[in-house]
Amino acid sequence: MTSASTAGNLLLIPLFLLVFGLSASVDVRAAWRQRQRYARGVATGLLCQFLLLPFIGFCVVKAFDLSEVYGVTLLVVTSSPGGSYSNWWCSVLNADLALSVAMTTASTALSAGLLPLNLLIWVNAAYHGTGAMRGLK
Repeated sequence: MTSASTAGNLLLIPLFLLVFGLSASVDVRAAWRQRQRYARGVATGLLCQFLLLPFIGFCVVKAFDLSEVYGVTLLVVTSSPGGSYSNWWCSVLNADLALSVAMTTASTALSAGLLPLNLLIWVNAAYHGTGAMRGLK
């Protein structure tokens, strides 16, 4: 094992503790009582995450006429789900942490299917016929 991989593995420990600590601080009973409000919030977040954000990334790719390397990279980033960092910001800013954890969980679960689908749609739309889709055929 190299020193770089050892350092990388050691950095996972505080990350795990951060995510675990944030998730453990969510009041599950209160979240369950407000599940209707959370359902609307998560649905709105998922629509923005998997429809609006990739579309905005596509618009940026077209507006700035980005090459395939930069354009596909931007489309990957805009099609990817959010992460635990948003949960940390919610905790720091005293925002709705339970909603943030629910959104992170839902977007991560759905990204297994929606990330490849979004990439297929938006990369094809942005670079149709240029060879960017060559590896997907």
